[in-house]
Amino acid sequence: MKNFRITSVLLLLVFVSGSLFAFARDWEKHPAYIEVTGAQRVCAIGDVHGAFEELASSLSALKLAKLSSTEKFRFDWVGKDSVLVFTGDFNDRGLNTKQVYDAVIDLQSKAAKDGGQVIVTIGNHEAMLLNGQVENWAKTLKSHKKQHYQNTIDSFKRDGVDFHQAISEKGTYGIWIRNLPLFAVVNGYMFVHGGLPKAPTTKSTLAADYRDSVTRGDYSKGIFMNHDMVMWNRDWWKDDILVSRNLKVLGIMGVVFGHTVGALGTKGTIQTKDNRLISIDIGMTPAYGNSSGGGLEILRTESGNLTFTAFYPDRPAEQLFKIEMPASAY
Repeated sequence: MKNFRITSVLLLLVFVSGSLFAFARDWEKHPAYIEVTGAQRVCAIGDVHGAFEELASSLSALKLAKLSSTEKFRFDWVGKDSVLVFTGDFNDRGLNTKQVYDAVIDLQSKAAKDGGQVIVTIGNHEAMLLNGQVENWAKTLKSHKKQHYQNTIDSFKRDGVDFHQAISEKGTYGIWIRNLPLFAVVNGYMFVHGGLPKAPTTKSTLAADYRDSVTRGDYSKGIFMNHDMVMWNRDWWKDDILVSRNLKVLGIMGVVFGHTVGALGTKGTIQTKDNRLISIDIGMTPAYGNSSGGGLEILRTESGNLTFTAFYPDRPAEQLFKIEMPASAY
């Protein structure tokens, strides 16, 4: 009887722990953050928010990918060994959330086969997709923004895909999102959705907090909904002392971030501050209508510099600034 009770307790613990920590992420295969050095060409695109046509225009302007078919939401990679970073927020507002996810997931595979790399960091709207906030707002909001979230659900329904299954921990999109890194550091620059945290924090601490939150599987708590942390924080760029302290603690040259349209200046264009902060949320979704698309290029030149240039489908490219190449870019 005693052995039976012990066995029952053990089985109960296994069941409970399995319920609490159902998604088992392989952290070796999918690390909390990605670090890349020595990249010759790095590009970045900010918040897409269901805007497939603007995404296509952005990729074309950067000469990274072209539509493989006018009938399918797919691209062919033409960027060779370029590194492309998306800073999250593919869903909501626009009409084509699922289709954007399909295209980016497919492009990751194609780029890798051709010597390139597509890195996607998680955004706060991905967190809200997993924690039920997107569906809740699609049902409860009274303003026109209600449709912004209903558009996400409808994008799955149009393709005959069950929305709940698709974003679950066993669904194609749910698994992919749950395996995304929190941020990336490429050639000494941090690429992240919201930006710097309210309190200076090391890369390892951010990674540990992220691992803890993912392992717990509750996307309504922890780093996923902490508005002082890197997925949500705003206005941090106004505090020069905080920025300097964060850069030092993180060991980075600067930050490329999305999340806030027009954070550093005019809406609709990529803006910079002090040659170390680059805001790339240009409001490309038609729900905002601030831009027809665009993206950032960071090019390592033979003269030993990094040049930062904004590319757009409907206006001339703009060189933003040039800096001496840091050791981390080699």
